[in-house]
Amino acid sequence: MELFLRILKFATLGVATEIVFTAGCDVVNNLKEGKKIDPKLKGFSYIWMFPIYGLIPILGDYLLPFIQSYFFLLRWLIIGLIILLIEYITGWIIQRLTGRCPWHYETGLHIHHLIRLDFLPFWMVFAGIIEWLFYNY
Repeated sequence: MELFLRILKFATLGVATEIVFTAGCDVVNNLKEGKKIDPKLKGFSYIWMFPIYGLIPILGDYLLPFIQSYFFLLRWLIIGLIILLIEYITGWIIQRLTGRCPWHYETGLHIHHLIRLDFLPFWMVFAGIIEWLFYNY
């Protein structure tokens, strides 16, 4: 039951963070293009993301003990790179199952439209949040 609650907690955190992030990206993109900001601040995610973010406590139990003695930026870089790897793998699997990955990236520094390398700093910040929650809640 404890593992289920941890999976639920991190899955909810991931999806909620993604919704806020995509709303923020929309604001930034509108400002860059000289458009008005949508006052609704709509963000989005995909149902696929719930089980993907649910992997955090399972993988964290194995990974974090190995890197906990590293300097925090190195830990966050490692976790951020692992997140990109998981995003690539799961995106590839979804693409094979359905014909298209729902987060099909068209802009930015993307690889096969499945991951954006320019999002690594954001994933590193998310890694810090994950790490803090992992040890404190």
